Amino acid sequence: MSAHWQALIANLAVVAVVVTGWTLVQDWLENWSRPQRNFAFALLMGAGAVTLMLLPFELRTGVNFDLRTSLIAIAGFFGGPLAAVVAGTMAILYRLAAGGAGALAGTLGISIAAITGLAAHVLLRGRAPTRTTLVVFAGATAALSLVSFAALPAPIVVASLLQVGPPVVSLIFVATLMAGFTILQEARRHEATKANRTYRAIVDALPDCLNVKDLDGRFLAANPATATLMRAESATALIGRTDFDFYPADAARKFRQDEVAVLTEGRTRTIEQELAWPAGGSTWLATLKQPLRDQAGAIVGIISHNRDITDQKRLQGEFDESQRRLSYALAQMADGLAMFDVEGRLVFCNEQYRTFFPLTGDLRVAGALFRDILRAVVERGEQIGAPQDRSEDWIDDIVASLHVAGEEEIHLFDGRWLHARTRPSDDGAAMVVVSDVTRHKLAETELLALTGKLKLLATTDGLTGLMNRRAFDQALDTELARSTRLKTPISLLLVDIDRFKAFNDHYGHPAGDQCLRVVSQCLRQTLKRPTDIVARYGGEEFVVILPETTEDGAFFIAEAFRTALRDLALPHDGSEKRVVTASVGLASYAAGERLRPSADLIARADEALYLAKSAGRDRVTGWRRRYEVGIAAGSR
Repeated sequence: MSAHWQALIANLAVVAVVVTGWTLVQDWLENWSRPQRNFAFALLMGAGAVTLMLLPFELRTGVNFDLRTSLIAIAGFFGGPLAAVVAGTMAILYRLAAGGAGALAGTLGISIAAITGLAAHVLLRGRAPTRTTLVVFAGATAALSLVSFAALPAPIVVASLLQVGPPVVSLIFVATLMAGFTILQEARRHEATKANRTYRAIVDALPDCLNVKDLDGRFLAANPATATLMRAESATALIGRTDFDFYPADAARKFRQDEVAVLTEGRTRTIEQELAWPAGGSTWLATLKQPLRDQAGAIVGIISHNRDITDQKRLQGEFDESQRRLSYALAQMADGLAMFDVEGRLVFCNEQYRTFFPLTGDLRVAGALFRDILRAVVERGEQIGAPQDRSEDWIDDIVASLHVAGEEEIHLFDGRWLHARTRPSDDGAAMVVVSDVTRHKLAETELLALTGKLKLLATTDGLTGLMNRRAFDQALDTELARSTRLKTPISLLLVDIDRFKAFNDHYGHPAGDQCLRVVSQCLRQTLKRPTDIVARYGGEEFVVILPETTEDGAFFIAEAFRTALRDLALPHDGSEKRVVTASVGLASYAAGERLRPSADLIARADEALYLAKSAGRDRVTGWRRRYEVGIAAGSR
């Protein structure tokens, strides 16, 4: 083999070794900051370029050549300004120290390579490069390398371009492409590894049990909560074993039957079951079992999610017992009780209530309209004072009184007087107590009202009046289920007020609370459809559910909000924008997507929001698979 070929192969080997070396230290550098990693990357690429200059090979014109350009360009492309400057400076210093007739051309070539890599990095605007992007970049790097020939002595330039131009371009293109593909693939692998570790940490932190089994019921994966429930030493101790190794035989056999049914039917099942322990005591579990499918759609296992509902069952039993006792008390009480719905229809009454009205007792049954009962009161003369000539007006007044708390004395035809108390509830229903002992039922009415208020408080954010996080989680599950059933798109916006901590520190928390109210109002005004849902997600974050909305439509709404908020020009001296702005992360499920987990949609929106904030804030950023993120709007 000739010395030329040996030198060429050595150049390619150096490029391969340098790039491979970088991929090997990725995990070790994970905890370093981005500038530190870029600096280390620059040092490695610069050292590689210097090494390549030590192994030049001679072309037909007598001009020495090497592949330093590829590593310098790669440094700028992946590492940004810091890497381009450091690697380029190292190579230029060495080339100037080496001297020779080609020093000027070499320095020019290094500078052009660094500028090419940096320019491509800037054009990407923080987006991950694609294979097509790398091919274009490698071609540009190779083509622009010919510019350095202009610095050679005049007689050599033309001959150099004609004789070595094509091989130079080809070699640089191949080397750049090879290095770029390797680094890109490693970056994607590294990001995927980080994501998997994050997901694993989340699963391990779940208080509920989550596990995966194969078709034979053997554990493939489990979180610590599963090990705690099954009284195993650790989650690792479950792997490869079955329920029969931990549960009583009868319970394990029942669990396996449920799993087989899910695998056979191929659909998700939710089961409530009681687990009795040999040592005494029992545990109630709410279990969701779902088939695990591979990419081809074949069932390869089963996913189980178990939640301990022992306390819930105990409370349910206590509630049922309370209801039974209440029903008994109502049946035995000496006073009459009646409940009417919002339409004035009798929902319930006890026997004593019917006994109080002997002439119309036959009509006072569940389902009867109060208006019809009152007409019979007038026609049969049951109540003294009921007007015969204007009975409809009198009936209208009495029916209307069901919606207003009040008291009334009723003088019956047989001379008896009844004291009726009416108490409406928040949902428009009404309770009527015909008795002198009303305190017990008033307490129940107040309890019903308090229950309604607590329900409202449990679903509403007290500061902004928006839906709170708990209500949002329920709404998102509902809307995802509906969109899956109807095969419609759905989008999610995750909104974060930029530099809100600085706002609070500068203006004070009362002003911060007012800022949150203004932002929430602006967000509500942006949404035009009654089906759109907005909630306070926590702190300075808001979230919007957009049913039947494509990604493009969601971008339009998000950008409209971002622009409207900025146009309010709320002063914010703690922000580089000088006014209150917001960053928005966007994620969507298209109409054709079958799997629509809420956690994945939220995670996508959160990733997009992170990118929006990293890119300068005051912008809308969408999520793309394989980290190809499109930015809808930049900061002004």
